[in-house]
Amino acid sequence: MSAFFLVKILASAVVIAIVTEIAKKYTMLGGLIAAMPITTLLSMFWLYYEKKDLVLIQNFLTSVVGGTILSFVFFIVAIYLFKKGVSFYVTVFISLAVLGVGVEIYRRFLG
Repeated sequence: MSAFFLVKILASAVVIAIVTEIAKKYTMLGGLIAAMPITTLLSMFWLYYEKKDLVLIQNFLTSVVGGTILSFVFFIVAIYLFKKGVSFYVTVFISLAVLGVGVEIYRRFLG
């Protein structure tokens, strides 16, 4: 395992930890920050630093757009189930299952 790989892990973990801490006190701000393309930006920088391949980054970003659309399906299902009083773990499971179906549809027909 390279030192650069460990730096990527540490930087990414720090971002997630900070967002989580902010969300504990300020849910709206935490949600807005989490919705920002922080992971995408970090991934773009890591890819560029390691490969310097703009076509690779372009293809990656195209896939991110598809993933973003699918993420909305997850969020909408989760919000609906929480509003209906469904428990946390059941909501997460069902939302992930719906997301999985969406990913499979995307992969077969659009990917």
